[in-house]
Amino acid sequence: MEMVDVYNERHEKLGYEKERRNLDKGEYRLSCFVWIINDRNEILIQQRLASARKCPNMWETASGGAKAGEDSISGALSEVKEELGISLKEEQLKYIGCFSRFNDFVEVFITNINIDLNDIKMQEDEVQNVKWISVDEYSNMIENGTAVETSYSLFLNYYNNYYKKHLEIIDGKLVPVLDENE
Repeated sequence: MEMVDVYNERHEKLGYEKERRNLDKGEYRLSCFVWIINDRNEILIQQRLASARKCPNMWETASGGAKAGEDSISGALSEVKEELGISLKEEQLKYIGCFSRFNDFVEVFITNINIDLNDIKMQEDEVQNVKWISVDEYSNMIENGTAVETSYSLFLNYYNNYYKKHLEIIDGKLVPVLDENE
């Protein structure tokens, strides 16, 4: 039984815990998604087990629910460690947004690191394969039904408009500009 902190519809922590599958209407929990991108602008995805209750054999990013006592950052770090054996530090995560679905708030992060696939230690009861792919390849996988779409729209908006960019005012307009060191 996995306990979670309970939040209201305004994303405020209510000060009590419940079993994650027993939330009532108006109660929410935190979910965390981490998009890992390497220096070749490929994203690391993982394949769910064939026996998974939800989305069997489908590809997705590292994700999961924050446990009781975890905030979204510690939850994201825990999920990446549990599912892939990758130890990240808080400062490596960049928060890119949040949305609500069903009874959870999905907090989305991005990180830019290079990982050798041979160094990944897949969580045997959740992950059966990993690979690096391009953003376009992931879009195609969503279209053909082999990848999970959750948080992809938010990620893609950030990736296309803000990844490796900063904002400048040019001719009176706020414009994303590619970072010079990229």
